[in-house]
Amino acid sequence: MTSSLRMDKTKQKKPLIVFLIPLILLAGLGIALFLLLEWEKPRIEVAGKLDLIGTQRQIDFVVSDGKSGIRHVAVVVRQGGEEKKLHEQTFERQGYFRGAGQHRIEGHVSIDANSLGIKEGAAELVFTAWDFSYWNLLRGNVVELVFPVTLDTQPPKLTSMDSSLYISSGGAGLVTYKISETAVKHGAITNGFFHPGFLIPGNKDLYGAMVAFPYDAQEIKEAYVIAEDAAGNVGKTPFTMIFKKVNFKQDKITIPETFLDVKIPEFSQYYPEMSGSQLDKYLYVNSKVRNENNQKIMEICSSSTPEQLWRGRFGRMPGSPRAGYADHRTYFYNEQEVDKQVHLGIDIASTERDKVGAANRGKVVFADYLGIYGNMVILDHGLGLFSLYSHLSAIEAAKGDLLEKGAVLGITGTTGMAGGDHLHFSMLVNGILVNPIEWWDDSWVELHILNFLKPAKDQTPVDSVNVKN
Repeated sequence: MTSSLRMDKTKQKKPLIVFLIPLILLAGLGIALFLLLEWEKPRIEVAGKLDLIGTQRQIDFVVSDGKSGIRHVAVVVRQGGEEKKLHEQTFERQGYFRGAGQHRIEGHVSIDANSLGIKEGAAELVFTAWDFSYWNLLRGNVVELVFPVTLDTQPPKLTSMDSSLYISSGGAGLVTYKISETAVKHGAITNGFFHPGFLIPGNKDLYGAMVAFPYDAQEIKEAYVIAEDAAGNVGKTPFTMIFKKVNFKQDKITIPETFLDVKIPEFSQYYPEMSGSQLDKYLYVNSKVRNENNQKIMEICSSSTPEQLWRGRFGRMPGSPRAGYADHRTYFYNEQEVDKQVHLGIDIASTERDKVGAANRGKVVFADYLGIYGNMVILDHGLGLFSLYSHLSAIEAAKGDLLEKGAVLGITGTTGMAGGDHLHFSMLVNGILVNPIEWWDDSWVELHILNFLKPAKDQTPVDSVNVKN
């Protein structure tokens, strides 16, 4: 009786198992087919605008596929019924389901119109990508992006119009030029340094660039104006200046203990990472912090308003000079040489806590404490020109203020690396610290700068300007 009951139950179970097994197999096959035959296309992202392409261009792109992965990537340029291959990459299968290939690939193509034989005019830039899916009769999903482009291989033509005749170590000047077409970037390059250009006030087609050489320049290795068009083509033409090397003053500075006792506590508030003796901390500030401060100032002064805010020569605060531009200083402690630095400004001492006025009309772009400079204000005067005021005991201007010439911006003091109450004054051209004496001189400013900033009808050849003595 018991045995027959068991047999009946087994007979009842067998049809159920027989029915479930095919369902499970079909479900598994369906899942496998779903994974193998996924129909989601890869994605292609291309950086930048591609409507205009110049003689040479690098284009960055990203291909992504979140399922089966990327199998093949190709980039071609089509023109006149012909295709020129720019990029092709095939990847090996790493599996049969998700992750058979890489999910993301970053790449770039370089276009050299001359070597590829591409001509000026219309063309198409085509990006294609395949994945590892078995969809589409085992060929996989494919995506194609076609970008209509125009090949422009002619660089802008530049004409150098005029420039300052002489320039020196730590000196400044101005060059003017014309451009044959609209440029997205233009200016002057001197010894590898780029000086942004601007439209000369009152002119429609005459451009200028303020240029400068640092104090340690030995010669003019290169000097040319440059312009880049929307397609990335770059044109350039040289300009000429006569370089005058300057031998700057050598000075000796003794570091007394009393100075360290006053200054190290001040700097410790801002640079707690300092360690070692009083002298070690001083040398850290005088070298590492000094370099960081100068880099920060260059960054601040690397971008200027294209509007000329200033007029005429720059004002000088009354007082006696205590140190000059580019004085080469050797520092001594206990009669031993411990450091060498260059003083890139002019120190002026007047009465203690004297008012400091703006040397010319300008906009405040920095008003804060900065290391060796202490409390400092920087004014942007436009066209790449800046003035700097430091060691202030108090700042009486705020970032963004537009100050007229003579407007009080601070009070002299001893903050930063100052041993006595004075003003440290600097001038900068596109971030290069230059000699302020030039900018205090009426004749120099007229001959080397203002003469080139006059409206077209008022422009006078450089050799006919009357120089005041």
